[in-house]
Order: sequence, then C-alpha cells, then structure tokens
Amino acid sequence: EKMTFKEQVAADIDNVFLNFDEFGEYHDIEGKQMLMIIDNDKLAELKMSQKEKSQILELVEADILLYARTTDLPKSLEPGDLINFDGKVMIIRYSNAAMGITELAIAQNKMY
Repeated sequence: EKMTFKEQVAADIDNVFLNFDEFGEYHDIEGKQMLMIIDNDKLAELKMSQKEKSQILELVEADILLYARTTDLPKSLEPGDLINFDGKVMIIRYSNAAMGITELAIAQNKMY
C-alpha cells in the first residue's frame, strides 16, 4: 500500500531528525550558520516521479532540497521570496514546516 505524500514526508522527517547529527552539514541562510541536511537525491527522485503529478510542481523547478530546524530559519519563507544561501541569492520554490523541521526547496535565481 502506497503512502500518501504527506505520510511519506512525516516518515522522512522522523528519519531526518535521526540523521541530523550524522549527516547534517553547516550552511549559511540569511547570514546565519545552521545545521541542515541537503537531500538532492530525494529531489532528483521527486523530479522523476512528479512528472505526471503536478502536485509538487515547485519542487521540479528547485535546485536544492534542504531540511533544517524550523526555529533556525527565517520566520517567513514564502514561495517566490528571495533567500540568501551561502552568499548566493536564491528563490524559494516550496516550503513546508512540520514537527519542528522545515523542508525547503530553493532554486538559483536566474534574474541575478
């Protein structure tokens, strides 16, 4: 029985919490160092599987998928907002906070 996308995300988030210390890496968001997990394998997988389902179209346009503690991140993360990631201006494509972890998909900003 296939998990719904939401169930899958919830399961992923549990795994992410366990993996933070093991796989977490420090990056800079808006000039603030924070621990996060960058999961571009997952992003590639989503891009493949979402071609026929447009539910997460925004993810298809993203270059980086990351998970960080919600409390570490800026309060407002609206799709279309610009965000400074490791000194580069990126654009937010998708953000979803659940259980203390935010899943954030960002793309290179072609405008700049």
